[in-house]
Amino acid sequence: MLKCHWNALRRGDRVLVHDVDDAELTLRPGVVTLVDTQSAGRDVTIRYTTGTVRTVRPRRFAVHLDPIDDGDGCWRCIDNQSRQATSMAVVTSS
Repeated sequence: MLKCHWNALRRGDRVLVHDVDDAELTLRPGVVTLVDTQSAGRDVTIRYTTGTVRTVRPRRFAVHLDPIDDGDGCWRCIDNQSRQATSMAVVTSS
C-alpha cells in the first residue's frame, strides 16, 4: 500500500490483507479497528472478517485498499497469480 493511503486509513475502512499465517499469503478481507498515530510510524490494527476472526497488525506492504487498486506492483499478488496460472496449466494438460 502506498504510504499516503496507509496514512489516510481510518477506523471502519475496508482492506485486504495478505495473511502471514497462510503459506500462500492469501488475501483476506478485513476492517481497520485501530489506528495508532502516537508511535514513530503509523500502526494499524485490522480485524479479519472471514474465516477465523482475529486481529492483526500487518506492515503496510501486506495491505491493499478494498477494492484492490494497487495489486499490480505487489510481489505477493504476482507470486499468487503465477502459482495459480501454473496449477491451471497442470490441470488442463492432465
